[in-house]
Amino acid sequence: MKKIVFLLSAVLTGSTAFSQPQADMQVPSTILKFSPQHLIRGGLWMTGEFVGKDQKKAHQLSLEVMYRQPTDNYNGITKGVGFTAEYQYKYYLNRFHIEKSLSGRQSANGYYVGMFGQFGQYDEKSNYSEYIYNPITQQSTYVEKNNEVKTTAVYPGFVIGLQRSIGESFYIDFYAGAGMRVSNSTVKKDDPSFDYKQSPGAYFIYHNGLLPKIGMSIGVGF
Repeated sequence: MKKIVFLLSAVLTGSTAFSQPQADMQVPSTILKFSPQHLIRGGLWMTGEFVGKDQKKAHQLSLEVMYRQPTDNYNGITKGVGFTAEYQYKYYLNRFHIEKSLSGRQSANGYYVGMFGQFGQYDEKSNYSEYIYNPITQQSTYVEKNNEVKTTAVYPGFVIGLQRSIGESFYIDFYAGAGMRVSNSTVKKDDPSFDYKQSPGAYFIYHNGLLPKIGMSIGVGF
């Protein structure tokens, strides 16, 4: 009889422990993210988001390093290097909070509005050679031409977005907005016909005016 009581107690204790709910998921205080769309222009864009204790406000710092390997194009051999730094203030409309489905699955998500300020610098060089024919001497001269563009840009604007968890630790951030870019370029060129705005370098870096800001980032929170 004692053995039966002991076995029943052990079964009940084990089933109770097994049936206890999972520990509640916590909203991360820090999320480190990567933006894959910037790879198109040879940029590596990394972001750190720091969520406030009230889970309504967040500060986001981003840094992009751009590098363009020497490539052949209509401007000859072109190579470029630059960086972009951004600060963004985010305000979560419904707090960055935890939701639980009917099945008990938990997820973190929140809609937000954000204001950002961006500063960037990009330097691009191209050089090529050509033969120039002299009809008087009836000889061709090999001439090398070099062109260089240094651009700085300021880009303030706003976004709206949604950030949500994928699993327990991974997050995805979708956003869309617009801003006003003001850029300034210093051009040194040996070729009078060189038009740096037609260069296939870092897109948008030379453009002035109203520009969209649309994208996504993925990362891990802790």
